[in-house]
Amino acid sequence: MNRSTVSLVLLAILALMLSACVAQAPAAPAAEEEPMAAEEEPMAEEAEAGSEAEFEQILACVEENFPAESYFTNELLPAVDAAWEPMECDSVDSIKVGMPWVLNDEEAPWYNAIELGFFADVCLEVELVAGGPGVDHLQTLAGGAVDIAVVAGGSRVPSIVSSPTPADVVAVGTFLKHSPYIWLGLDPDTPQDQRSDKVLTPQDFIGKKVGIQGNDDYLFNFMSNKHGIPADEVQLMEAGFTPDPVLVGAMDYIGAWIVNQPRLLEEKGFMNWVAFRFSDWGWDGYGDVTVVRRETFEENPDLVRRFLAAQTQGLNYLLENPEESADIAVVYGVDAQLTREQALRRFELQEALVLGSDDLPVSHMSAGRWNTQVASMIQYDQLELDACK
Repeated sequence: MNRSTVSLVLLAILALMLSACVAQAPAAPAAEEEPMAAEEEPMAEEAEAGSEAEFEQILACVEENFPAESYFTNELLPAVDAAWEPMECDSVDSIKVGMPWVLNDEEAPWYNAIELGFFADVCLEVELVAGGPGVDHLQTLAGGAVDIAVVAGGSRVPSIVSSPTPADVVAVGTFLKHSPYIWLGLDPDTPQDQRSDKVLTPQDFIGKKVGIQGNDDYLFNFMSNKHGIPADEVQLMEAGFTPDPVLVGAMDYIGAWIVNQPRLLEEKGFMNWVAFRFSDWGWDGYGDVTVVRRETFEENPDLVRRFLAAQTQGLNYLLENPEESADIAVVYGVDAQLTREQALRRFELQEALVLGSDDLPVSHMSAGRWNTQVASMIQYDQLELDACK
């Protein structure tokens, strides 16, 4: 074999070796990762399905072992078409009613009932006892210091009824049919003098500073557990009840009520506020719920019925006559410096919460709503019920 032939044979062998190496080369990284990416969505769907299945099991347990009918009723509320007729009074019952907050324009229905004589028409003399920071009128109700309590957060009713040291109380009506609780901030992408249409999600709070009031940390814990937000990735700070920390940049968001603090921002020219509504993300209970002791409900239902009739009359007057109600509220709201315009803005912001979306008359509640919230509270570690562990 001559030298030229040997060279050709060697080249052929080398080509075959290179060809074999290429054929056996591992797949490109993208080809390996593609099947893994395709698996992620089914895994997320399985987790969500598992959470829903767990919730349905808890809900069934709640309906069987802790039904809402055991701590709420609509039966003492007035009929929708009932005509208002003052009673003839042989005697007058004097009662104390614990309010959900300090005396500001939040309590407009009760101011109307006093000023316009609705309570007097049903032989009641009512003293409104202010609430506010550090005042728990469920406890004062249980202890007998007040005869009726209006509780800001309705979820506290099943919580106290089922607690190791329970209070035997009954919810008999509501002012707000949706939770007004929000986290309030400013939208930097919207001019200050324009309204924002930004929709916040739980993930928007990762890495942010959020100011909350005392005892409101359970609302963050609920959202964190339900939506998978690591608790250590949101900086919670103690805050007051004004949006000033947001304005000066000390906090990104602050716990607030949709009917209150946003109007304070608007008055300072900040129309670009944005709100994370807890009611849109799984926490939607009743607000400003009227509660009585069970012994009062059972032994003196006529008193409760008369109170609810006058309270409802005051609420209906608010809905039908906001301007006149605002005039009354600025006189009776002695714990706050109110203007008529502030009261009217509150009434505008809260109307949808008062009317609700349940096709029930004002003040009426549903067992389904109560049971759903309790089940959600159990699922996300906000309430314990031995039968449903």
